[in-house]
Amino acid sequence: RSLQLHLERHVVGSMAGKNGDSRSVLARAFPILGVVPTLSREDLQSDVVAGLTVAVMIVPQGMAYAALAALRPENGLYSCVLPIIVYGLLGTSRQLAVGPVAMVALLTSAGLTKLADPVTETAKYTELASLLAFMVGVIQTAMGVLRLDFVVRFLSHPVLSGFTSAAALVIGLSQLKDLFGIQLPRDKKLHKIAENFFPEVDETHGMTLAIAVLSMGFLFGARKIKRKVKMLKRFPDALFLVAVAILASEFGDFKEEGVKLVGEVPSGFPAPWNLPWDRVGDLAATAASISFIAFLESFAVAKTIAEKERYQVDARQELLALGLCNVVGSFFRCMPVTGGFSRSAVNYQAGAKSTLASMVTAVSVLLVVLFLTPLFESLPKAVLGSIIVVAVSTLVNFQEMKHLWKTDKRDLFLLLTAFGCTLFVGLLEGILIAAGMSMVLVLQKAVIPHGAVLGQIRDDPPVFRNIDRFPDAKLVDGVLIYRLDAPLFFANADLWRDRMHQLLQEYPKTVSVVLHGGAVAHMDSTGAHAVEGFIKECKRHEREALFAEFNGPCRDMLGRMGISKTKEDESVRGEEGPFFLTLHDAVAQAKRVAESRSVVLNSVDGSDHLEDGHAVTAADEC
Repeated sequence: RSLQLHLERHVVGSMAGKNGDSRSVLARAFPILGVVPTLSREDLQSDVVAGLTVAVMIVPQGMAYAALAALRPENGLYSCVLPIIVYGLLGTSRQLAVGPVAMVALLTSAGLTKLADPVTETAKYTELASLLAFMVGVIQTAMGVLRLDFVVRFLSHPVLSGFTSAAALVIGLSQLKDLFGIQLPRDKKLHKIAENFFPEVDETHGMTLAIAVLSMGFLFGARKIKRKVKMLKRFPDALFLVAVAILASEFGDFKEEGVKLVGEVPSGFPAPWNLPWDRVGDLAATAASISFIAFLESFAVAKTIAEKERYQVDARQELLALGLCNVVGSFFRCMPVTGGFSRSAVNYQAGAKSTLASMVTAVSVLLVVLFLTPLFESLPKAVLGSIIVVAVSTLVNFQEMKHLWKTDKRDLFLLLTAFGCTLFVGLLEGILIAAGMSMVLVLQKAVIPHGAVLGQIRDDPPVFRNIDRFPDAKLVDGVLIYRLDAPLFFANADLWRDRMHQLLQEYPKTVSVVLHGGAVAHMDSTGAHAVEGFIKECKRHEREALFAEFNGPCRDMLGRMGISKTKEDESVRGEEGPFFLTLHDAVAQAKRVAESRSVVLNSVDGSDHLEDGHAVTAADEC
């Protein structure tokens, strides 16, 4: 009986463990499964309200950003259905609102207009946009699988700030043709836009311009009022404007007055279609740029909200989620999508507690696509252009330039480079040039690392600091203390050796050299060879080389080179090697070496010498 009970408990426990493991795997693959069981009825109600709130915002924005990408409005609406559902299942951010965004739309237009004319080759252009979405999704998914999320960190904040500010200006200026009702060739360079615009100003359509001015005035005014009046924070100003504009267009007969309208918007959801696989090579650079920038924008807002709500977002899972939502959407005429700042903020403020809010948004947009698209045929294009201009106006950040002028001129240079190249050279070229310069500066900092000669500024307890920053710091007699503030590897090993050789010439009375390695995070074989060569150089000149606070992997590397044993109990005493766990211990040993060397020299000299006006013997110095 006892054996039977034991076996039953073992079998039940094993089955429970397997069920628990499978649930854990599913929860990691589909984070929504781990969140939904924790939601209360109030949380579910909040998700429904937030989802509907974002839906009334994303409908006009989706159409506007599709127009910015030179696509038909329906493509923007399609991009707000399946991609949102896929992210809702796979994403780790509970409040991120996925869909078309201005920056990605502009990059899409910049990359595709060179390959097809969106007006005369609409079908071809739409196919290329969906292929671009597929390629973006594949790149992001691959980065997630291979855990390459760190690659996008090479796009520093100043680079992104400069690029975003310039791109926002280009986005706003690209709407001039719809705001003024004039014909302008498509261009993404500031000087070209200006050259094309000013000769055509005389052809401005007065009614179109009036609609644009009134629309932008309403949206800017609504934004200010919503900031001040809490009750109006959720007011759907863009949707309200669209509804009023449609009614005005119908009753005011805008089409007959020469106002350009959106035109026919087909109802129904598209069937899956094939993509032009032979054009993959033409879109590689554009897809890579969008993949990085889209993920950075999305992850930045997701992480910000997650920190406020005290939960974790997984960068790898986010890449997988964003990648797969682009891959799935590409087969249903969708454009590239990512998480957006403004919609995510609205989703968060509306009370979203999980990605169920995104599901509500997607279902709402699907209903619009199936039944309500004919209503948008009378919408003036000037209204969509106004929505875009107001939306991107917040992306221009001149305050960052002022801040960097005061704090970091090097980062300001990066920002201005990205800003100028994006405005005058091109969007893709601008981000690539600025990212390349950012990587060059990173390599420069690694190849030419910071280091400092240390002096003592306090005796009890002993404290050592950079003599260039602390004028009161005193050098220890006969001891040179040098701190390296970077990894020691193949790119900077020779420069470090040259620097140490130069210091020994500057301080010829040095008897002991203490190398402080607390900031040396990594050392490769080339760095270890450099250390070995330095030790041999010190021995040739009868100097002692000691090492303090090097981490375990660095000591292991030097130990494999045969420089020293690395046992902790031996290293701390310095009896069988030059390694010390604290700088204080290393300096104390260096002082003893310097003092003993001084005694030997004085004994060999055999004569008394004067110090401070009286005779001192070698015995007195001991």
